[in-house]
Amino acid sequence: MSNLTFVDQNNLPEPRKGQPAPDRLVEGNPQFLSWDIAQTADGVVRSGVWEATPGAYRSIKGETFEVCVILSGVSELTEDGCEPRRIGAGDSFVMHPGFVGTWKVIETTRKLWVCRD
Repeated sequence: MSNLTFVDQNNLPEPRKGQPAPDRLVEGNPQFLSWDIAQTADGVVRSGVWEATPGAYRSIKGETFEVCVILSGVSELTEDGCEPRRIGAGDSFVMHPGFVGTWKVIETTRKLWVCRD
């Protein structure tokens, strides 16, 4: 068995469908697709691809550490108390534990993510 996992966006597994919890919805009707790619045996570190349609919702990371690489689309990420930051294809960032803010999807956005819970 190989210790490499390649992410082929044209051949992803069946996605999980979702949407923001009603108490986190800010505007619109954003819908999520999440493709799980790989995880550690204990499930503490996970990775995958996520996509969201236009709309806005509250993002609350809790204890999760997440690395994100935007693959396509345009969004605006606003940490509470900070200025909005527009993100698009090629941008990458880390959401640290304790992050609280608003994620506004302007054009359907897809990201590659790695999380540690």
